[in-house]
Amino acid sequence: MAFTDTVVAPDPVLPPVESTDAVRFFESWLERAPKVNAIALRAALRLLDMATVVSHRRRFHKLPEQDRAAVLRSMEKGRIRQAAKALKGISFLCYYGDDYLMKRLGYDADANVARARELRTAEGRP
Repeated sequence: MAFTDTVVAPDPVLPPVESTDAVRFFESWLERAPKVNAIALRAALRLLDMATVVSHRRRFHKLPEQDRAAVLRSMEKGRIRQAAKALKGISFLCYYGDDYLMKRLGYDADANVARARELRTAEGRP
């Protein structure tokens, strides 16, 4: 959760990560992923969490938000930038994929599906 919270840095207008289904979605996604992918992602997040023990004397999730953000910025410029980008992308997907949050941002997936069905019916398409 600390990684996603740092990556998406929700404004006070948007709900905090713990108020969304982002963490549950990520866990569900990992359960369905190929085992090797799930193991690699979990390992990457655990390594990130431990990586700051030497430099900051605390685990990543215990750092203040500004320090976590600085760590992520340095990751994006270093040798592991592709891994950092992948993890960030997953975090954005998990957070912004929350139905309640999407509706707050003006996107209603259910309404869009209903409109599409009506259009297909009106046009005589299956």
